[in-house]
Amino acid sequence: MEELIQKYGYIIIFLITLLEGETVLLIAGFMAYQGLLDLELSIISAFIGSTLADQIIFHLMRRNSNFILKKFKKFGKYQMIAKHYVEKYGSAVVLLARYLYGIRTPLVMMVGLSGMNALKFTILNLIAAGIWALSFGYAGFYFGHAAERFIGDLKVYQIYGWILIFSVIFVLYMISRIRIHQMKKLTDSKP
Repeated sequence: MEELIQKYGYIIIFLITLLEGETVLLIAGFMAYQGLLDLELSIISAFIGSTLADQIIFHLMRRNSNFILKKFKKFGKYQMIAKHYVEKYGSAVVLLARYLYGIRTPLVMMVGLSGMNALKFTILNLIAAGIWALSFGYAGFYFGHAAERFIGDLKVYQIYGWILIFSVIFVLYMISRIRIHQMKKLTDSKP
């Protein structure tokens, strides 16, 4: 198992971060602490995947917005929420989008529709992806460090560590779902 992680781990990180990658990056940081992955390569893989995905989405929306919105109707329910964030926060939404779990893609879609300058978006996207990758990668790494100091040898308790990681991620996911629901109610109540 360790050999597979070391051989394909960075490719998996890259591919998953093309979609959403907080979970995989936290886990990669944790694995880096355990010596299964290299932290810097994990962060770089996540940075490239995340940046590339947002650049593609931004440019697709600028060129083919009607086709994309019709093709991916599931994003319609998030469109009002994302539009609210873009109107309220403007350029800062590019920096914040990565931390609003579940609506990152619709936010980038709305930024693409907003007419933001492509160079400006690229610069903000690179900054945001760098901060995001570093913060989540190191959070996972230092979580591993703290867990080992508190628990001792992590390999003995590895299953409990995974349960804890997934529990924290689940709680964060539920909090984000509640926020999305609240924002949807807010945008639905506007005339």
